Amino acid sequence: MLHAAKRIQCLALGLLILWQLVYLTIANSLETLEIVTHRFPETSAAITKVLDESRAGEPERPLGALSSLIYVVDKYGQITEQPQRWSLFAPNISDQTSFLAYEFRWHEEERSVWLLSDNEPENPAEYWRMLGNRVRSVEQNLTVGFSFDAGETEQDARARWAVQIQEKLARDHDVLIAHAALRLADFQADYPDAPIPDEVLIHIRGYDIASPDAKSSGQAFTPYQMAFARWSPTADYPSDVIPIEAFDPVTEQYVFQPWANEVQP
Repeated sequence: MLHAAKRIQCLALGLLILWQLVYLTIANSLETLEIVTHRFPETSAAITKVLDESRAGEPERPLGALSSLIYVVDKYGQITEQPQRWSLFAPNISDQTSFLAYEFRWHEEERSVWLLSDNEPENPAEYWRMLGNRVRSVEQNLTVGFSFDAGETEQDARARWAVQIQEKLARDHDVLIAHAALRLADFQADYPDAPIPDEVLIHIRGYDIASPDAKSSGQAFTPYQMAFARWSPTADYPSDVIPIEAFDPVTEQYVFQPWANEVQP
């Protein structure tokens, strides 16, 4: 009996090792599909869409069996905490870095109070951080960039940014609200007598990253600034919209957006 149990354990271990090898091969191959298929824009866009929807937990099947394979492999990587991501390496290196900034406003006052990110450097030319990587990673994942594509007009860019903001809030509104509440708690700890702000405006401050071969002008880095979202700590939001407003760069107004796929909490 013990000998049979030992054989079953060895078999199970062997199958696990074999599956791991298969998983790593498939997962890393899938990561290259977007690059390999760049010469075929429609196929590349479809694969990118499947990957994004799978990671957002909203799988569809536009590519049939390939969609199912992507979904299974991606979910296994998430559950076992071993996703295969190449986003830290070339060629998809960002040309911007961005930080969240919070502006607290009270309706009865003309002034506002700003709370910049602890992660934003005082001198971008000498930027180095040693501790707090988890907090920085959370904040970094909540931001978006506002760059221009080659040949893109400002009008087209703003329309694209509007979609980008709405998609970000649809996915991460709960984390962003929690982060805003933490920053508000930091402010209240420093100023316990201050009333709760009527609204919290969330901005993104970004810095362009020069290419390695670009010549330094010797001038100080100046961040761009873009409104991102608006949140009211005491508001009673309608149940059919996300409880935070998205900034629309086209109309330059804050707008409510419905729950994704009409799914409400």
